[in-house]
Amino acid sequence: MWKNIIIGIVVLAGIVIGGAYVLPQNAHVERVEIIKAAPDEIFTIVNDWTRFNEWSPWAQLDPNAKYTIDPLRPPSGKGARFSWTSEDPNVGNGSQEIVESEPFKLIKTKLDFGSEGSGYSTFTFEPVDGGTRVVWAFDTDLGMNPVSRYVGLMFDSWIGKDYEAGLARLKALVEAQSNAATQAALAAPGGAAPPDIELSGTADPAKGPEIVRVGAKVVVLTRASAKSNDEAALSAALGGAYQKLLTYAEANGLEVGGPPLAVTISHSADGDWVFDAAMPLNSIPALTPVPADGVKVGETYAGRVLKVTHKGPYLTLKNTYDRLHTYAAEHKLKEKAISWEEYVSDPGETQDADLLTNVYLAVE
Repeated sequence: MWKNIIIGIVVLAGIVIGGAYVLPQNAHVERVEIIKAAPDEIFTIVNDWTRFNEWSPWAQLDPNAKYTIDPLRPPSGKGARFSWTSEDPNVGNGSQEIVESEPFKLIKTKLDFGSEGSGYSTFTFEPVDGGTRVVWAFDTDLGMNPVSRYVGLMFDSWIGKDYEAGLARLKALVEAQSNAATQAALAAPGGAAPPDIELSGTADPAKGPEIVRVGAKVVVLTRASAKSNDEAALSAALGGAYQKLLTYAEANGLEVGGPPLAVTISHSADGDWVFDAAMPLNSIPALTPVPADGVKVGETYAGRVLKVTHKGPYLTLKNTYDRLHTYAAEHKLKEKAISWEEYVSDPGETQDADLLTNVYLAVE
């Protein structure tokens, strides 16, 4: 009898251990959230360890946890590293380092939990209708330990709920931040012009991004807004704004000269583009006219900028902005929150595919 029991135990153990090696060696967990904001707005927050606890699902579990950002490394981007210690088993001890950082597309971090193991966490950002599709994933190699293989079956329920909570907090943070910027802009119609653009009508779509220095020009400007993904709404908003500028200039004896501009103020989570429509003046007026109907005289930005010429429909301008952001990141240029478009072509006389637009992004 005892012999049969022992044989049964050995057989059962063999089945359990053997079964473990049928299970996956790698554990994968992922959660998805659609956030009403542009990829760059979300990427910038996730890529910066100084902002981690603003959205981390673990930050509120242990208020006494200690977090340390490595002072010998930058706090954001590839190579940035931080560690934490906590007596709460749900938080534990460990470190996290950004090992890949592709602007506005991907962030990959290496997680080290000491004796408890390691893994990789990955964020991907994909523009979709209504915002950005954010995927947060976790991957780890369970090795050959049969116990680890069985524990791996629980990862999705354990980690998945934390990832869901973290993405929900990130969504709330980003969308609140994006909406606040838009509301602030809308609350001040006709607000101050951005502080300095050499308003040249030259454009060369064959050239790549280049660093240039532009000078301030006097312009008439007015604030407006439109849905950035609605071509008819964009055309109507720009056309209406420029007509106001021309009417104001004529009423005040101002001579307009040079391509019209649109200076970005903000983009909201709902797709609202708030901008200052502007037209350069051929000369500085002896007396500054009194603002009227939301129109006034101001100056454009002056300083160091990235410039590139976009060829094609206005709705595809986002691709050109992404190109400038990537160039800035690759060349370690710090961006300023100032960008604008200079419409070289007349849309009434030019096919959409041939429209030329100079795009500028201010950098330090």
